[in-house]
Amino acid sequence: MDRSLRLLTVGAAIRTLGAALYNPFLALFLNNVLGLGYLEISILIVILGGIQIPFGVLGGLLTDRLGHRRLILMGLAGEAVSTGFLGYSFAIHSLTGSIAAALVGGTITTMAGPAFAAYIADHTSGSTRTLGFTWYRVGFNAGFSVGVALGGLLIDSLGFAGAVYLAALIIAGAAGVLAFFLPPSPTDRALAEGGRTPRGGPGPEPPARNSMGQSLRLLAKDRVAVEVAVAFALVALVIAQWAVTFPLFVHNVLGISYAYLGLGLAFNGLIVVFAQGWTTRSVLGRRHTSIGIVGVALYALAFVALGAAGLWGFFPVAVFFVSVIVLTEGENLASIPQTTLPSNLSPKGETGAYNGVFQAIGGVAFLVAILIGGVVLTYVTNPFVFWILLTLPAVPAILLLRHAGALIPPEENAA
Repeated sequence: MDRSLRLLTVGAAIRTLGAALYNPFLALFLNNVLGLGYLEISILIVILGGIQIPFGVLGGLLTDRLGHRRLILMGLAGEAVSTGFLGYSFAIHSLTGSIAAALVGGTITTMAGPAFAAYIADHTSGSTRTLGFTWYRVGFNAGFSVGVALGGLLIDSLGFAGAVYLAALIIAGAAGVLAFFLPPSPTDRALAEGGRTPRGGPGPEPPARNSMGQSLRLLAKDRVAVEVAVAFALVALVIAQWAVTFPLFVHNVLGISYAYLGLGLAFNGLIVVFAQGWTTRSVLGRRHTSIGIVGVALYALAFVALGAAGLWGFFPVAVFFVSVIVLTEGENLASIPQTTLPSNLSPKGETGAYNGVFQAIGGVAFLVAILIGGVVLTYVTNPFVFWILLTLPAVPAILLLRHAGALIPPEENAA
């Protein structure tokens, strides 16, 4: 792997370690400490996330114009500062302060998201690009595994506020590492010289740049890209239940302790660390769309099994850990097309814009999924029916991915 991508992966791992100290437990803090109900939590997350969505698109457009490295460093620095304010708000049990800190930090982080993807795409092409995104994801999940395992312990000993303060320091460390060691990408250097980076690989090129409006119109007219984005949105409606609904269901419905929940979440990250590389290499050359179909199907299977365990009380702790294994392999598969296809489909000089819009659409789907999860948690008492309802979007997602797979040129759809 390119040295620059190794450095980016290290920085992402440090940053994710910090964020994972508290983020997976955030809904539990809001519910068990601040006393918010399931539906209130869902509505709050949807409102905050909805405000942030346009900034992902803006971040993608700025990435192609201001440069990848600059946006990455701005995002990490802003996240570190806002996380510190979040810790203070947790310490004084201020819901208003927590909301403000989360909104500012989330907006900055959302704007920086497309820059990470564009930086990787700028150094790679073809199967090398697929592997580049894979190793970045491995680093991300290595940090997540360590962070979430420590988070479950630190919250018990330091409290939520103490864990968040420590997270802010670690994220600041990630910003410092990349500020000192991460070199500019080919696009960064080309921008400094007044050029752009062509699609499919590194190297500057000097054609005129589209305006932001032209970039958005170009994507809107790209029928295949729009169809893939909608399919990914439906996939996100299923897999996003892992973020908030899953821990609430596991702890509050199945009665599984914080300690076991933290271990299960850490286990998820470890599986990615040790199995993602093998999974990616095993599917190289296959269609991205087919890989995505198998991935979302495994998610649905794991969630439904969890619902069955809740309904019949069948070894819930054991089923919880088995479900984590199954859905994590689904995550390993689904992440391959989700991270790589937007860059493969993007025209010259539009990698940031395409990634920004795809991430924004996925963000909208995530928010809708959280809202749906909150409603179902509130009103559906049968655990099996609960997960059947939440996995229904997998059906149209699979159908759309099958259709899009026949339209995408083979060289762009090949992992």
